[in-house]
Amino acid sequence: MLLLGWDAADWDFLQPLLDAGRLPNLAGLIDRGVSGRIASLSPMLSPMLWTSIATGQTGDRHDILGFVEPDPASGQPRPVASTSRRVKALWNLLSQQGRRAVVVNWFASHPAEPIHGAIVSDRFAEAALHTSSLPAACCHPPELAETLAELLVRPADLTPAQVAPFFLERLPADDDPLLHAFTTQLAKCASVHHAATWLAETQAWDFLAVYHDLIDHVGHALMPLAPPRLPKVSAEQHQIYGRTLERVYEYHDLMLGRWLEIAGPDAAVIVLSDHGFCSGTARPRGEDGQLDPNPLAWHRPYGVFVAAGPGLRRDALVHGATLLDVAPTILTLLGLPVPEDFAGTTMTAALDGLAPRSGPSLEAPHPDDGVHRGENASHDDPWATAAALDQLVALGYLPPPGENLREYLQEIARLRLGVLAQVHFAHGRPAEALPLLTQLLGEREDARLRCREALCLLALGRLAEARASAERAAAVEPGLAQLDLLRARLALAEDQPAEAERLLRTVAAHEREAPAVLTQLGVVLLRLGRWSEAEQTFRRALERDPESAEAHDGLGVALRERDALDDAIFHHMRSASLQHARAQTHLNLGIALARRGQIDWALRAFHHAAELAPEHPFPHRCLARLYFSAKRDRARARHHASEMLKRLASLRLGIGNRNIGNRR
Repeated sequence: MLLLGWDAADWDFLQPLLDAGRLPNLAGLIDRGVSGRIASLSPMLSPMLWTSIATGQTGDRHDILGFVEPDPASGQPRPVASTSRRVKALWNLLSQQGRRAVVVNWFASHPAEPIHGAIVSDRFAEAALHTSSLPAACCHPPELAETLAELLVRPADLTPAQVAPFFLERLPADDDPLLHAFTTQLAKCASVHHAATWLAETQAWDFLAVYHDLIDHVGHALMPLAPPRLPKVSAEQHQIYGRTLERVYEYHDLMLGRWLEIAGPDAAVIVLSDHGFCSGTARPRGEDGQLDPNPLAWHRPYGVFVAAGPGLRRDALVHGATLLDVAPTILTLLGLPVPEDFAGTTMTAALDGLAPRSGPSLEAPHPDDGVHRGENASHDDPWATAAALDQLVALGYLPPPGENLREYLQEIARLRLGVLAQVHFAHGRPAEALPLLTQLLGEREDARLRCREALCLLALGRLAEARASAERAAAVEPGLAQLDLLRARLALAEDQPAEAERLLRTVAAHEREAPAVLTQLGVVLLRLGRWSEAEQTFRRALERDPESAEAHDGLGVALRERDALDDAIFHHMRSASLQHARAQTHLNLGIALARRGQIDWALRAFHHAAELAPEHPFPHRCLARLYFSAKRDRARARHHASEMLKRLASLRLGIGNRNIGNRR
C-alpha cells in the first residue's frame, strides 16, 4: 500500500493539465482506478488534517491542533511532535500486527517512532537548509542516518538547468527573494523524494507513506502571480512566475511515475490532498477588494483522491468521502479489521470484491506499536526549529514572536484552544465548543470569537443569548463584515425572514455576492416561499462555487417546490456526494423521492438521515408517515412515531441542537 500526500492539490487546477496530457502518470492512475473529491475537515490546518488522515480520528481525539507547541524540556516553541499525538497512527497499528511500514516527512512524526519498518521524520528535510548533520531522533532505525544525510539536497546543489524548467521563459534574478524561497522548497521536496525512494528500494514494507508540501508552499507564494494577471502584478513577474505552479504539478507527476515503477503492479496506490487551493478567478479577496492575506482563506474544502491497484475498482468515481475515511480504507485494502473507534468509514464504493471488517479498538499499549511513552526530552535542532517557526510566521499561520516568550506561548495556546472549539462545532458538538470559547473570551474580548459563541448558542436554540453575543461583538468591532451575516441567521431563527433578507442583500452587495452569502439568502427566500427567486439565487451561488453542498441542496428544495422533481433529486444527490454526512440533505432527498413515488429509495434516505442525526425527530416523522401511508406497515410506523415523540420530548427539555428539519 503506497500513500502519496500532495498538500493542497486541487482538481480545478489539475484538470486542465490532465486534459492537455501534461500529467500522464496521474491520468493513467485515474483511468485504471477510482477518483473523486474528498471533503476536508474544519479548520483546514495541515498538521491536524494529515494527522487525521493517518489516525482516522478527529482533532479533538489526536490532539494535533496546530503547527507548534511548547517544548516540555526547554519551554521554547517547537513544531508539533509525535510525542504529543494521543492516538496511534496507521504505522503504529500495522507495527503491532506484525506489518512493516515506511513513513517519510509526515506531520508530527518527530521524534521518529521505533516501529517495525522505518520512519524519516518531518525534521529531516530542514537539515539540508541549516545543519551539516541530521537532527537527533529524526530517523528510525538510527543507523539509517549516515546514508540519509548523503541523500539531502541543499538549495546550493540545484543547478540552473534543474531550476529553469519551472519558469516560463527565463530564470529570475539571483537576488530575487521569491527565487530563493522556491529553491529552498524545491530542495526539501527533492530530499524527501530521494529518501523515500531509497527506503522503498532497500527496505521491506507493507505500507509506505510520503508527504510533500511543495504545491501548498508554491501556491501561497506564487498563485497571486498566476493567470489571469491581476492589476498589481507586473508584466515581468507574471511572465516569469505565472506558470511555475503548473510545472510543480508536472514535477509531482514525474515523481509519481518513479513511484509506480518502484511499487509495481502488486501495490495499491493512493494520491491524496488534504484540501484544495483557490486559483484563477476564485482567488479570495478581503473586505478591501485585495487578495486575502489569510492563508486559510486560500484553502478549498475539497481535496484530490485518486487510487488504483489490487482491491480497487477501475475507471470509477467516488463520492461523499472525507479525510477520516482514508485510514479505514487503507486497513481494509491491507486485509485488516477497522477499529470500532475510528471516526470514519471504509470507502466501500471504491473497493472491488473487498468487504470491510470491524474490530475492537487498538489504542491499548502494545509492546510492538512503537509509540513513545513517558518521554519529555527535547529532540529539536534549535536552528531547524527557528527556521520552521520563521516560515510559519511568514506564511501567516502564526503571529510573530515578541520579546516576551511567556506571552507568545500564551498566544499559541489561545490559537490551539480556538482550533479545538472549531473542531467541536464542525462535528456538530456546539455544547462542547461553547465553554472553550467562554474561556477564551474571559481572558480577552474578541469580536470574531463572540460571533463563534453566538453561532454555538444559535445551534443550541438559545436565541436570546446568541443575540446578546452578537451585539457584544458589534460593540467591540462595529464594522466586522460577518456581523450582518450572523444577524441574518439570528433573524431567520427568530422567524423574521424579511429582516434576514434585508441584511443579506446588504452583505451580498458589499461582498460582491460571495457564494456563502448567496446561499444563505437562498435559504431565506425558501422560508418566504419565493421559489423562483430562491432557485436563481442558488444558481448564482453555484456559478461562483460549484462545490457548495448547501447551495446544491437548497436548489433542490426550490426545484422540488416548483415540481421539477428529477432536477431536484439530481441536486440533492450532488449535495450528498460532496458532504455525505449532512443529514438535512438526506431529508430533502427523501422528500423529493417520496413525491416522485420512489418510496423504497425515499425510505433509505430517511433512514440515513436518522442515523446521521440520531437526536432529531423529523426523520422519524417522515419514516412513520411513509410506512403508514405507502407501505401499510403499521408496526414500523408505530415504532418511528414513538421514536419521534421521544426526541420531541428531549427538544422541549432543551437537549440536543435543533439545526435540522423542514417546516414544510
